[in-house]
Amino acid sequence: MIKEALEYLREQFKQTEFYEKNGELYVNVDLMKVTEPHRHEIVSHSLTSIVDFTSDNFDKDERLLITILDEGKVVVETELNSNKNRETVLVARADIPEKRLNAYLDMERFNIQLQSQFVPNEDSSKILSIIGNLRSENVKNVGDDGISQAVTVKKGVTIANEEVVPNPVHLKPFRTFTEIAQPESPFVFRLRNAGDEVEAALYEADGGAWRNQARLSIKEYLKDYLAEEVGTGKVLIIG
Repeated sequence: MIKEALEYLREQFKQTEFYEKNGELYVNVDLMKVTEPHRHEIVSHSLTSIVDFTSDNFDKDERLLITILDEGKVVVETELNSNKNRETVLVARADIPEKRLNAYLDMERFNIQLQSQFVPNEDSSKILSIIGNLRSENVKNVGDDGISQAVTVKKGVTIANEEVVPNPVHLKPFRTFTEIAQPESPFVFRLRNAGDEVEAALYEADGGAWRNQARLSIKEYLKDYLAEEVGTGKVLIIG
């Protein structure tokens, strides 16, 4: 089979002819440059894997470019090869839980999401305290100025308190790699009646600025753990 293939190639090259027309050179076959072989990229889900791979020189001693594409994806590439291409050797994708923001949810789903997909803080505790004692008739639309809402919260068995729903609230959803601090950002917290039930919603209120903070935190993490490699010029981190 190999012999036949080589013979075929030899015959093809024999038939190659060059022509000159209007001062330009033409050939009667399409020639393609043979590209260098490349490795199969490694896929991981943590920043630690990037540190381990890069600092251990697992494949070979080479200069590497680490690019932070967004809050959930970082790629490790080699220098330009002879074909002027970079080889991707590792891709890290964060395991980010799905959450529903910018939409109303029933109390059960909202409560579970807030407790399971957000880092606990003072504002999340206050929200949980409010929604844990709400009934549909408690949500007052009268006096809603678009920023704050008044709700009646039952305390114990007989005591009822009217509380102002805080706005904006500052929360930390899980939305980047867990090795770094989750970026805190403001949300508009809203409540509404939905028949016999109450619904709640969190609307993002920072225009996506948290993404820049996440990328910066990823970069600082990698620079700290790869300080020697960055210092010697073996690793360049951008993003």
